[in-house]
Amino acid sequence: MGYCLKRILVLLTGGLMFVALCGGLVLTKEKPYQGVPLRIALVAGFTECPPLLDALIEASKELGTEIKAAQYSFDELHDKLLVDYVGGNPAWDIVFVHVGSRAKWVESGLITPIGKWTDEHPDLVNADLLAIDDFYDISIKNYTYKGTWLGPSLYVTGVTLFYRTDLFNHPTEQKNFKARYGYELGPPETYKQFRDVAEFFTRKKGEVLAGKILESDFYGTAHSNKPVGFLWHDFVNYLMAFGADNIYDPQTLRPTFNSPEAIAAGKYFISLAPFLPPGHMSMTSGQSTSMFAQGYVAMIVEYFLRCTEMVLNPEQSKVSDKVDFTLLPSVEGVQGRKHAAHFGGNCVALYSLSPNKEAAYKTIELAFSRRIQKKVLLEKYAPFGWVPPRPSVLGDPEVQRAVPWLRAAVSKLLAPEDIYYFELPALPEYFHAMDIAGGALSKALAGEADVETAFNEAQLELEKLFKKAGYIK
Repeated sequence: MGYCLKRILVLLTGGLMFVALCGGLVLTKEKPYQGVPLRIALVAGFTECPPLLDALIEASKELGTEIKAAQYSFDELHDKLLVDYVGGNPAWDIVFVHVGSRAKWVESGLITPIGKWTDEHPDLVNADLLAIDDFYDISIKNYTYKGTWLGPSLYVTGVTLFYRTDLFNHPTEQKNFKARYGYELGPPETYKQFRDVAEFFTRKKGEVLAGKILESDFYGTAHSNKPVGFLWHDFVNYLMAFGADNIYDPQTLRPTFNSPEAIAAGKYFISLAPFLPPGHMSMTSGQSTSMFAQGYVAMIVEYFLRCTEMVLNPEQSKVSDKVDFTLLPSVEGVQGRKHAAHFGGNCVALYSLSPNKEAAYKTIELAFSRRIQKKVLLEKYAPFGWVPPRPSVLGDPEVQRAVPWLRAAVSKLLAPEDIYYFELPALPEYFHAMDIAGGALSKALAGEADVETAFNEAQLELEKLFKKAGYIK
């Protein structure tokens, strides 16, 4: 193995290091944040967290910071950060911000939004790296609270409908479906059709599906109904499609969880239970998506990012070459809510008690740069597994060669003008309200109360919460 002569000359003046390598002179700055520890709080099992961590680690290699990550469940993260903040514990530097928590965390002072920090420290901002204009507009909009940008979103696109093309296109299944329901089998455009399709494809072991005898039970659809977070993130798509408020009226701030529209959504959601795999009441989104990826489910309402990793990836999926995706169904007669879907994304911000805010910001800034985002995608997540939040990365020639389907897929989901993408409300009490509403839905789903009773009880709790907050009398 050959080697080249290395000469290293260190000049202390000006803090610069000149390194002569293989006869070539390279001028570099010393790592400005060498040895600064950065503690990151993440959610275990969220598909966007591994790419985030990888990007932060890549940035830390250049800046000298030391990344130390801790992962919690969705609910644990929320509670852990609140306890640490209230106790004055400077335990964190960078935190994963779930959209349902964002308003409360800003109002309480738990996080320092990236936009606030950059406004206060413009001399430390590298505009070319931050490249605000190179995030999708919907990402900037959804992660801006009271005019302040919270931080970069971790991916783009939201909830979509994935379905088995081999089943939907099978001649016998098409013939039988039309004979039974009176219209052509296809990706459901309405939730009435969605229920019909879910019912039709639910089969028992020993029955025939697409010309083959089933060796195990098969299900029309799947949900992650583990309370409260997983259940709510599935149900909220139905709630909005049915024309209901997202727990409360945004104009009057009065809870409306027992409205006719909300109750209709709840009844419909529960009507799907016979077509779901057993154990759905304790399933996470990873588990329900895995059921689809392993070939036990006909269609699923799920985040596009999770399905790219688990369903389109042939290393994890048995149906990767037998699926397609489309926009979510709509409810007939409901205006302005066509294809209603949660946009999702989540973001990162600075922990307000961090003693290392400057190093934390610079690490985030570099981690979300076009160069690092592209590097992480190509080296670790292509061709499946992540959808970076920057259009320029998706349009990069190297990325298009490595992931030829990705930019077209994102355009398919974001381009339609009539799609109703929504985000969880930016209200400090929303996370608590979600617990109340989701708990009521879980109670009804378990058969412990009918939907009207459960939702009426939740309405009373929500009114108490909103009265205490001073929103209503």
